[in-house]
Amino acid sequence: MVAVVLLAVCAVPMGEAIRNGIAAASVAADKARELRCMKNTMETILAAPYQTLWEASMNDGGISYPLPEDAACADVVRTVSITMKEFSGTAPRAVTVAERESALLQVTAASDKGYSFTTMVSR
Repeated sequence: MVAVVLLAVCAVPMGEAIRNGIAAASVAADKARELRCMKNTMETILAAPYQTLWEASMNDGGISYPLPEDAACADVVRTVSITMKEFSGTAPRAVTVAERESALLQVTAASDKGYSFTTMVSR
């Protein structure tokens, strides 16, 4: 009788731990899929010719960039920002009209769930 009671007392926390472990595996799979989606998005953007990125930075402040349709990324809200930056010293700053030809492009791809990738692109 004591063994049955002891087993019952131990089984409840053990069942809870198993349930939490299964839920954590599902969350980890979703996060891995989102990360893979954001990496693919950034690689797609960086594979575009520099001129395409440069023109995107000139339109609407670089906020709109066409993203390819991807079934794996259907539920991930992705935003892309492409802006021109010039470095003076160590900090980037906004670009004047005269500096547009020598400016670097700051490309940022972000998701609504926390992943964000930023890189600088030069000619």
